[in-house]
Amino acid sequence: MSEEKKTRQYRDLVLLHRRWFPLWILDGYILREFLIKYSVLMLVFSILFILNDVYNDISEFLEAKAAMRIFIAYLLYKLPGNIRFILPISMLLGCMWTMAAFGKNMEVTAMRASGVSLFRCGCPIFAVGLVVTGVNIYFNEAMIPYSERRSQEIYESCARKREVVQHLLAFRSNDQQRHWLFKTYVTGNVQNNVVVKTFWSEQVVPQLIGVPGEPGFADRVRKIFRDRAERLLKLPRREMDEEMLKLLSERKLDIHADQVEFLPRTGEWIFSNGTFVSYDRNDETRFEASRGTSAIHASIPFKTLRFSSKEILETPSDIINSIKEKDDLPTVEIWQLLRRNPNMPDRVRAIYETVFYYRLAFPWACFLAVFLGIPLATKNERTGSMLAIVSAIGVIVVYIVIAQVFLVLGKGGHVNPALAGLMPTIGFISYGVWRILCDRN
Repeated sequence: MSEEKKTRQYRDLVLLHRRWFPLWILDGYILREFLIKYSVLMLVFSILFILNDVYNDISEFLEAKAAMRIFIAYLLYKLPGNIRFILPISMLLGCMWTMAAFGKNMEVTAMRASGVSLFRCGCPIFAVGLVVTGVNIYFNEAMIPYSERRSQEIYESCARKREVVQHLLAFRSNDQQRHWLFKTYVTGNVQNNVVVKTFWSEQVVPQLIGVPGEPGFADRVRKIFRDRAERLLKLPRREMDEEMLKLLSERKLDIHADQVEFLPRTGEWIFSNGTFVSYDRNDETRFEASRGTSAIHASIPFKTLRFSSKEILETPSDIINSIKEKDDLPTVEIWQLLRRNPNMPDRVRAIYETVFYYRLAFPWACFLAVFLGIPLATKNERTGSMLAIVSAIGVIVVYIVIAQVFLVLGKGGHVNPALAGLMPTIGFISYGVWRILCDRN
């Protein structure tokens, strides 16, 4: 056939440009098929988690003769914490199920033969993955901390008949400068019968000892400094303050207060109606276990003692959070805790930072599911949906195992916290992107 005849034969054909948006019919079809499968998976997994909670906890409520509505409320408060794990699993399985079904019916082949790339085929699922990632972030940061606390309160008050208080709570500050002892810690900013073991500081000296001319000042100086008291009382005010601070520096101090109040607006702690006792220097004995255990004076009463937010860094939330698992704390609280405590021990900081970065990365597992699901599903398009689902389960197991291994290494200080928290998710997403780019044609 001559060139002229070929030209005449194909002159009516027009080369179509590849279009990305909008492909309303194709996108709507893919989105509808995916949402049906995703909804089914979400429902099935939610029911399984609810049944697991019923199996584990219903005996406690039955023994306590709790009302059914209370038990139902408990299950509803537990559900957001379960959904946090259901979202990425359902995303991956739903994605692979949808794409594998398309592949089995040769629909993926038809799309790609029409000039629609594999990445473009999955755009509706990517959009859903982005939305689900935002929902997962909301669940992690806003809903789950509240719902978990409420479910625990219901469980303790109804099933075990325990008050929502913490008895004999001990807390050590992250800068290792204070050791708090609470006879009974209750939710709120006011605590009763509190003991704080700390050290003398420049701000504490004038508050506890007072200033010249105040009632009882000379008596307090004599009780605390004993043989040095008379010489101190004869010194000028500035020299007296410097000498007292020098003598008290590094001495341990026990503060017993009938009431302690935290002021949220200013970050101050106010100790009211208490007594204080000073102990010997840390270096006065070569036996470490006995250092700072000998009182140098009897208990001395005080009316009010104030600590600024710079002197006492911790807040009531930090104290109550200390008895919680680090993984249960909201990301915002972990960040604030790290920011307020620059002198936190390296081992403790590694734990908090690892959890912080892990919590930033985990919600993106929903987006990760799409990057992995599409190429894996189309790879197995000729073998049907079953192999795709098995592959999805294998991917989930491998991801969780690797993420948990990095989490343990990061908490132990063996791996950089940022690397431990972010690397598994970033690595799997990068692998999924690479697979999509390899199969884009």
